[in-house]
Amino acid sequence: MRKQQRNLAIVVWVAFLMAIAAEGVFFSLFNPEELAMASGREWEALGAYTVGFFCFWGSFAACGLLAVRLTRALPRERLRHYVQG
Repeated sequence: MRKQQRNLAIVVWVAFLMAIAAEGVFFSLFNPEELAMASGREWEALGAYTVGFFCFWGSFAACGLLAVRLTRALPRERLRHYVQG
């Protein structure tokens, strides 16, 4: 497996696990039926859990991918350019 594919798999898996934990905490504090009433929409609880999970998963995955992108090593030519000024 290439390094880029491995990094993507790691980020998606960790984001998945964090989304599970975040959804558990979030919906322990907030009732989905009360959130639906506050937003003026009619949602079923299962729909709210599903949308919430995918929003959390996407958010964590985006953060993880951004972290991988920002910490990726620079090629030696560009690194010399930055060091020499």
